[in-house]
Amino acid sequence: MNAKIKRVTLLACLAAGSAYGVFVEPTRDQLREAAENPAKVVVLLRDASIPQAAIVGKDVIIQILGLDLKPKDRDVRIAALVTYAFQTMPQDDWAALAIELAKAVAASPTASMSSAIVSAIQRAIIELSDVKVGSAFGNAFNLAMQTIAGAPGGGKNVPPPPPPPPVALPYEGQRLR
Repeated sequence: MNAKIKRVTLLACLAAGSAYGVFVEPTRDQLREAAENPAKVVVLLRDASIPQAAIVGKDVIIQILGLDLKPKDRDVRIAALVTYAFQTMPQDDWAALAIELAKAVAASPTASMSSAIVSAIQRAIIELSDVKVGSAFGNAFNLAMQTIAGAPGGGKNVPPPPPPPPVALPYEGQRLR
């Protein structure tokens, strides 16, 4: 009897989880499709929290960078991705999404490899919302880059620089020329 109650409880929990919607992490193929058509990111972000949406956005940006695009086309595609990603969230959460996206991009060497990419993301955020949200992205990105690089206060231990090499002193009887 106890096993039946556990089974019924488990099925009820699974049904409740699917009714409320549980975020499902996208596959690499889905990310690639979203890179080719940024409108598909809306489906990928269904039931995503702000940090999850930022990670998916960063992953799609990485896929966009893998496509053979001219810089102008790449920037347009990144702008479209940012627009769709932000519009899936309530407008009150846009600043939080910008900050989380900045952290995710800063943590990725691929996504942050070029200032043009970061600039395209920030420009898209400003065009969609306002300068305040764009500044939140920029400030969070700069702070995240400092802490990742081991800046003071970043929580990272930077090893001390090695001591200078010893200076050769003349020994007794040696002449310096």
